[in-house]
Amino acid sequence: MTNTRAWLIAAVVFLILEILPPPTHFSLLCLAFGALAASIAAFFSPLHWLPWGVFVVVSIALIPVLIPLAKFLFTQKAHASNADALVGEKALVLEPIDLKTTGTVKIRGEVWSARTEQETFAKDQWAQVVRVEGTHVILRRTS
Repeated sequence: MTNTRAWLIAAVVFLILEILPPPTHFSLLCLAFGALAASIAAFFSPLHWLPWGVFVVVSIALIPVLIPLAKFLFTQKAHASNADALVGEKALVLEPIDLKTTGTVKIRGEVWSARTEQETFAKDQWAQVVRVEGTHVILRRTS
C-alpha cells in the first residue's frame, strides 16, 4: 500500500468517525481534511516527512475555522414561543378596559382577556401587549 492510499484511508476513517455519534463538532473533520491534504502531498512529493507536516499544519489551521462554525450551527437560538410570543404584538380592543375592569382583545385572530395598569381603552382601539400574566395580557397604548 502506498503512502498516498494510507492517507486517503485515514481521511475516510476520520470522516466516518465524525459522522457517527456522539457528535464531535467538526474536530475529526479537521483531521480528515488534514489527512486528505497529506495524501495530496504524499502523491506529489517523495519526502516521507512532508505529508506529516502538511497533516499537522492543515489540521491545526482548520480548527479556528471549523470549530466556531460548528458552535454557530449547533447552538440552539432562544426564541419566544406560545404566550411569550405575544409580547409586543398589537391587540384590537373588543370590550372597554379600564383600571378596574377586565376586557377582551383580539390578537392574531385569537381572543384574550386583557387588563391595563395605567390607561383606559375604548372598543375598537388598538393597544400593545406589554406582558402575559396567566391567561391575561397586560396592555399599553401603541407608540
